[in-house]
Amino acid sequence: MHIKRIDPANMKGLSGQYIQELEAFLKHTSGVLRPGMPLFDRVVFTSTRADGDHIPKIGYVGKGSYIQDVMSGQFGADFASAIRNQDPRFDAAVAGGFARAAQGHRVCELVEMEVTPPGALKGIPVSYYRFIDRLWLGAPSPVLVNLTLPTLTQFHELQFLQDRAHLWPN
Repeated sequence: MHIKRIDPANMKGLSGQYIQELEAFLKHTSGVLRPGMPLFDRVVFTSTRADGDHIPKIGYVGKGSYIQDVMSGQFGADFASAIRNQDPRFDAAVAGGFARAAQGHRVCELVEMEVTPPGALKGIPVSYYRFIDRLWLGAPSPVLVNLTLPTLTQFHELQFLQDRAHLWPN
């Protein structure tokens, strides 16, 4: 697994545009939730209790989020577990970004790895952008807002998986 910090302005494609849009909104509102938050149905809210070793507790998962798609098995049975099991330090590697965001540092990263889904003979590249920042909902403490979206490379791989998903059970 390779995690690289990246400026949102350098994120390509529609995913980059979406992340730039959310970042601009959070800068404009000083991180306070306001009506009209872009991409609300694609974000995930987590606790700010991030220790850097485990992914923090999830409070809300947008129905249109990439995380929801992966967790619900849209890309094949056990794809989410295949991603996690590919690297024994996956949780800790991913959790580091949440810990930095909980301390008030905006996180913009490119995450790349290769995953061999159950039943597959060959690994496929997994590549996504993630944006994590604090969001104030009006409570005394913030939550973390996470927008994770596939890169252009991953988008083509996902299309391949979706087109062939019916072959996996056989």
